[in-house]
Amino acid sequence: MGRRRSWQAWAAALAYWTLAGLSAASEDHSVRGMDWRHALLSSMTSHLLWVPPTVAIFYFGLRFPIERQRWASRVALHVAGAVVIAFIRAATIFGLDPWVGWYAQRPVFTDVLSHALLVNPFVYLTVLVVANAVYYADQLQLRDTQLARAQLHALKAQLHPHFLFNTLNSIAALVHRDPHGSERMISQLSDLLRGTLDAAGTEEVSLQEELRSLQPYLDIQGVRFADRLTVKHDIAQDALAAHVPHLVLQPLVENAIQHGIAPGTEPGTVTLVARRAGPELHLEVRDDGLGLKESPADVSRGSGGGRGLRITRERLLQLYGAAHRLELRDAVGGGTTVALAIPFRTEPSP
Repeated sequence: MGRRRSWQAWAAALAYWTLAGLSAASEDHSVRGMDWRHALLSSMTSHLLWVPPTVAIFYFGLRFPIERQRWASRVALHVAGAVVIAFIRAATIFGLDPWVGWYAQRPVFTDVLSHALLVNPFVYLTVLVVANAVYYADQLQLRDTQLARAQLHALKAQLHPHFLFNTLNSIAALVHRDPHGSERMISQLSDLLRGTLDAAGTEEVSLQEELRSLQPYLDIQGVRFADRLTVKHDIAQDALAAHVPHLVLQPLVENAIQHGIAPGTEPGTVTLVARRAGPELHLEVRDDGLGLKESPADVSRGSGGGRGLRITRERLLQLYGAAHRLELRDAVGGGTTVALAIPFRTEPSP
């Protein structure tokens, strides 16, 4: 149990038993005619003595929940626990009675124990039910988290063969025309794959690290398009520390090159932009190529933008829910802009 939950358990137990004690004291005073001072002393002491056992039962219930596979042994364990709590409670009441005055005459311990065995298991059972409810809520949340993480990993894994296939096609196109260029592309591909494998289990990295991991891909495309491709960076300094999904820029850049620059014959420019806007990080990938409206092949990009963008959309939805925006639109002056807005934070999402 974490420190936060421990404090919550103690605070909840203290608040509950304090209110219950005050309520019982008020009833003793108003209904039974007990002196208010004695009513407060006896009732509050009796109820507040339940605070440590309540937390102990809660811990015990989380550690040994009632599970289908071993319910018999767990029930027996908690029956024993209820007996132990009743015995401790009876011994405490018996020992403190001369100072508190719960009984008009000094009781026999067996009478106090009999009363505790009759009443205390109901308190134990109530706390045990709460502990089991918390345990199964935690298990459900854990399964949801693991499922979401598995889905994220699956989506991210889809990017790798998609990107690798496109890059190998680029290399194959240069093998005979530019053998030295294809060798450089293979070297850059090796660096890129090595970096990708190193961060295989990481969903989010800093923007600075994301730009660093993107560079081998840009170098590969630089060899492929030679003087036809220029890449510009317009990155605000305070945006570099922001965390972004790993490999979020590569499919956006790939989309810009394949659909904006590659189909044309003129040189083109891809510009990467990053800015902080209050609680959001704004990322843009712009190209000055054909644009959405000028190429029939790009019409589908208005809704889907190809497989890379589709996977990116699904990853963003898994990571940020409704707290993100991804827009594909015509750029001012020609070309296409992919604009992305995500929460600005310098720590990975939980």
